Amino acid sequence: MTAQASKATEVPDPYRHERERAVADAIGKIRRIEATQGVNRAALSEIRKVMLALAARRELFPAEVFAPIDPKSTIYRLSEDADHRFAMYASCATPGRSTPPHDHTTWAVIAGVHGEEHNKFYRRTDDRSVPGQGTVEVDHEFTVLPGTAVTLMPEDIHSIHLGPTGPHVNLHMYGLSLEHLPKRVSYDMTSGTYKVYPASPHIR
Repeated sequence: MTAQASKATEVPDPYRHERERAVADAIGKIRRIEATQGVNRAALSEIRKVMLALAARRELFPAEVFAPIDPKSTIYRLSEDADHRFAMYASCATPGRSTPPHDHTTWAVIAGVHGEEHNKFYRRTDDRSVPGQGTVEVDHEFTVLPGTAVTLMPEDIHSIHLGPTGPHVNLHMYGLSLEHLPKRVSYDMTSGTYKVYPASPHIR
């Protein structure tokens, strides 16, 4: 497992080692929850509690260390097992950035640290009979703020919309690393189509 401090540029990071210990402790708890409960809504609710406790330690994730240094967003890898399971990231985006509706094909939990990350959750409205075609509509919405978190099952579809002012830093926890999700897709609501949604090229 890796637990890197994360910034390519030279920014003082006095909490690096404490953060690494806290992340490792959280990952250990999350592994045990999945091992004993499997992947279901109840298990994700328990993982959510672990992520909320970690995200509450906001001093460990200072915005000056976890800042978007790439166009639009930067994703800092905090931990990932050797088999690419249990991957945790600090996701940092520029104000106003948004993503298209997409799934993950693995479970996920997003916990707020700094700023606001508005999530829209969607349901499929087509019969899934035509490959490459898929329509979705908004089912509900929730804004992730410090002290809050959302959970997603592998098949859940959501989009992310960052608030107009920053900084924005949130913890994203996945059952499998972003680079190893080749079948996740994003939806074009205008054309009613979907396509493979590749991992961000800005994962550090």
